[in-house]
Amino acid sequence: MNETDIHIIGGGLAGTEAAWTAANAGCQVVLHEMRPVRKTAAHHTDSLAELVCSNSFRSDDHENNAVGLLHEEMRRCGSIIMEAAKHHKVPAGGAVA
Repeated sequence: MNETDIHIIGGGLAGTEAAWTAANAGCQVVLHEMRPVRKTAAHHTDSLAELVCSNSFRSDDHENNAVGLLHEEMRRCGSIIMEAAKHHKVPAGGAVA
């Protein structure tokens, strides 16, 4: 490690997205995650970015919902998580699931 490394705390969706984005921009990234050292009741794996509930992404309506607007902004910024969600989506009304 050196003083120019970017340290990201947490390997959830936001942490992994931030790490991927920074690394893709050429930065050296250190991702700190508590699992598999520390377990939680909600998680079933020791992997990064595990979704623990079916409504994690909520509404995808970018015209009438702040969460949907965030989804659209993430897509426009090249979000790897929104790209994966597009390719693996299941029917869920107006939600991303």
